[in-house]
Amino acid sequence: MPDNEQRCAICGRDAHATSIGDRDLVQCARCGNFEIVRSAKAAFDPFRSDADHAELLPYLSAYTRQASERHQNVVLDTRNWKHFALAHKETSLSRKATKVLELIAARSKPGSPVRFDPKIDPPLVDAASPSELAFLLEHLGELGYLRQNEGWVYTLKAKGWEKLEAATTKGGIPGKCFVAMSFHNSLKGAYENGIYLAVKEDCNMEPVRIDRVHHNEKICDKIIAEIRTCQFLVADCTPQRAGVYFEAGFAMGLGRQVIWTCRDDDFKNVHFDTRQYNHIVWQSPEDLRAKLTDRIRATIPRGD
Repeated sequence: MPDNEQRCAICGRDAHATSIGDRDLVQCARCGNFEIVRSAKAAFDPFRSDADHAELLPYLSAYTRQASERHQNVVLDTRNWKHFALAHKETSLSRKATKVLELIAARSKPGSPVRFDPKIDPPLVDAASPSELAFLLEHLGELGYLRQNEGWVYTLKAKGWEKLEAATTKGGIPGKCFVAMSFHNSLKGAYENGIYLAVKEDCNMEPVRIDRVHHNEKICDKIIAEIRTCQFLVADCTPQRAGVYFEAGFAMGLGRQVIWTCRDDDFKNVHFDTRQYNHIVWQSPEDLRAKLTDRIRATIPRGD
């Protein structure tokens, strides 16, 4: 497996690549760690003149970097890369600003400063460039949530912490969706090609799955914290994990809307107490994506 230094296929920065069969494992400070099928490289070469493709590359970087931060294995090919990029392209200004606040909170404690790196941090908040990240920071400062110390060093003010905490009692952060489901490998496609794309690309909202969130707390504490701040929850019952029922029940107790889903071959096993709810019964990830998109658009209010 030959290693070499080369430019990142997405952002063009210096990166480290390892050849594995027909693909490269890329390690990039801006785009994170990802695999790319070698035949797909030409599709989004950052130095080609295709304006449409060039416009999507910063958002593909956002997908790979955020997935990498969640320790998610990403393989880019000619069929999926554009879907992943589009999933981050239409993120609203309010959601980007909230992601900045969440990033600072994750990196600090009340009163402590955080230093941003304009070269590598924009993808973490779906910003296309350092100038957009600077705009978001300035915007949050004008709202009274941030204090700029010097350069790219900022401190989240008490008002900023209060805004994040308020989400636990005021219906959650608009657009934030907690996904409760089994982490079994057989359902990987249901999440990545079904739920994730329905929530993120089709509905321009933010899916959160607990196994793909960085944290230092006990896992049960982190689950509770994430559900408290979500606007709604998607609960896929396949294959009848008790934890999914617990998380959905907790969300309902907080007054959050729950969208129930289940693969058709397992629907007969859905628990009696929840069978009364209108489940999305799906056959394939693509079927799940289409039906979930329709349900979200019909039942979940936008709060941007």
